[in-house]
Parts: sequence; structure tokens; C-alpha cells
Amino acid sequence: MTKQIMAPQTQDGHASLVTGYRRALRFVTPYWPRLALVLVTGVAATSFGLSQPYLSKLLIDDALLKRDFRMLVIVSGLMILATVGSFALNILSSYQYVRVSALVLFDMRLALYRHLQRLSPRFWARTRLGDVVSRINNDIGEIQRVSADSLLAIVSNIVFLGGSSMIMARLNSRVFLLSAAVIPVSVWALRHYQRRLAGRVRAVRERSSDIGSFLLETLLGIRLVVTSNAETREVERFRTHNRNFLDALMRMQLTSFLSGAVPGTVLTLSIAAIFLYGGKLVIDGTLTTGGLVALVSYHLRLLAPIQNLMTLYTNLVSGSVSLARVWELFDAPVEVAERTGAKPPSDLQGEIEFENVSFRHGGETVLSNLSFRVRAGTICAI
Repeated sequence: MTKQIMAPQTQDGHASLVTGYRRALRFVTPYWPRLALVLVTGVAATSFGLSQPYLSKLLIDDALLKRDFRMLVIVSGLMILATVGSFALNILSSYQYVRVSALVLFDMRLALYRHLQRLSPRFWARTRLGDVVSRINNDIGEIQRVSADSLLAIVSNIVFLGGSSMIMARLNSRVFLLSAAVIPVSVWALRHYQRRLAGRVRAVRERSSDIGSFLLETLLGIRLVVTSNAETREVERFRTHNRNFLDALMRMQLTSFLSGAVPGTVLTLSIAAIFLYGGKLVIDGTLTTGGLVALVSYHLRLLAPIQNLMTLYTNLVSGSVSLARVWELFDAPVEVAERTGAKPPSDLQGEIEFENVSFRHGGETVLSNLSFRVRAGTICAI
């Protein structure tokens, strides 16, 4: 009887996520020099982006309000330099990172393929082929989609978040505290919905695997379906699988939307408070107009890395589900392993012998204690 590979139960989703990605480090380690160069380039590109709001402050306070044309030219030149530098470094780091991540995922897919070659016929007899194919294609493809930008984006957003926070605190600590006050609320909302998301994603993967297995097994036996006049029954089974997949997909989409929309809405509402309080400081003369513009700009940019990190966390949760399904294949035990230094047999006679062989499929006994010998050069039909 074929069956779907079952995942081990876990009580701590966060620990499971960390464990899954930690196991993947063995595929990343050979490429760490390239990754280090990519990350350094990405941090440099992020630093250029951090300078833009502060240059806006200089433009307003030191050039426009003071009517200083020389300062206007200098600040404008610095803005152009920062823009071009950030653009060039972002292209370089993104291109190299996608290349390295593709190489890492190919190594993983190759290692899995080699492992599957070593598994015994017993594994293939009890496991649905469509489920295995789904994990190799769909799940590793999902891991590649998540990994294509995640590591570089995480580092860049953390650097941007830290840099923006330090500059805001230097410009006006009270406005910065007001801006940062909503972050715990947003993080709480994120965690609330992320706890539900992993289960929703796994359900979608499993329902998709069900459809793949159904199509593969049905198409392989399509002539039997037609001769048995079972087309209507199989179409209804297909409808049922598709309906289950659609239900799981809609539940996942709703949870994913809420996990990003709720904290994002809370963060966006804080902009009004920044304008109100910062505008009062400008009227009182304790904050310059350029300073307010820079603070609002940094606040808007402060929201972006937080929202990006929220989305990245969602993607990492989704990727961890696919990664766990791939690790389940890696963890399938090799029942018959060759000894180290094993030599190929040299006395093969070409005979095949079955002795008391039994086999069941779909709950039905197909062979029971079958014994026979096929001598070399002869043909035997069962």
C-alpha cells in the first residue's frame, strides 16, 4: 500500500524553523567566501541609501533656507553620488547572491537525488511517487524562491533599521521614541498570525501533493480507467482533491494577508502622530524644518525594513515547511547500505530466483508465498 510520508510532530514551531535552516548550513558552507563578499557589498549599498534623508536635511537647512548656491551644488552632487553608488552595488550584490543561492540549491537537489538512489524497493513500494516528485520539484523550488533574496534582504534591512534608528535618535530623541513606540504592537500582531501560518502552508503543500499523486497514478493507469468505464468516478475524485486544495489555499492566503496587513496598518497610523508632534517642535523653534523632513523620511524608511522583515519572516516560515518536507526524504533510512570497499560480484550466472515472496498493493494481496526460478537465457511470464 502506498502512503504519504508523514512529518514528525513538533511543539515549538520557532525551534523547528531554526533547526531546519541550521541543517541546510552544510550546503552553504562551501560558498561562504562568496557570500561574505556579497554581504559586504550589500551593506555598503544600504549605507548609501541611509544617507539620502540626511542629505535632504542639509539641502533644506544649509542650502535653500540660507540661499547658499555653493552648498546646493555640493549637496546635489552628493545625492547623485549616493544614488549611483547604491544602484551599482545593489545590482552587483543581488546578481552574485542569486548565483550562489542557485548553486546551493542544486547541491541540495543533487544530494537528495543520490540519497533516493540508495533507498530500497520497500521504500518505493510504500511511498507515493507523486509525493516524492512534489517534494523534489515544488518544495525545493519554493526553498529556492525564498532563499533567492532572504539572507541578503535580512542583512540589508537590519543594517538599514539600525542606521535609521541611530540617525533619528541623533536628530531628535523624543520623535524617535514616538516613532519606535508602535513597534512592539506591530511585532505582537505579527507573532500572533505567524503561529497559525506554518500549519496553513503545510496543508497547502500536502493538498498539492495529493493532486500530483492522483494525476500521476491515474494517468499511468488511464487505459484501465477507460476500459472499466470509471471516468466519471475519477473526475469526481479529481474535483474533491482540487476542492480540498482550494480550501487550504484560501485559508493560507487569509492568514498570510493578516500577518502583514495588521502590523503594517498600525505602523502607518503612527505617521500622523509624527507630523503632529514634529510640527509642534518646528513651530516652537526646537526642531528645524529640514530636521522634520529628515525625521519623517527616516520614519517612512523605518517602516519599510520592519515590514520587509515581517514579510521575510513569513517567507521563511513558508520555506521552512518545504524544507521540513525535503528533510523527511533525507531522513528516510537506507535499509541496504554497501560496505566500505565493497567489490562488484564476479560470479553472476544470469539466473533470477524468488523464494516465498509476498506482495500487497492497495490492501489487496497480489502475491502470496511465490517461489520460482528463471534460468539464464529463458523467459518467464506471470
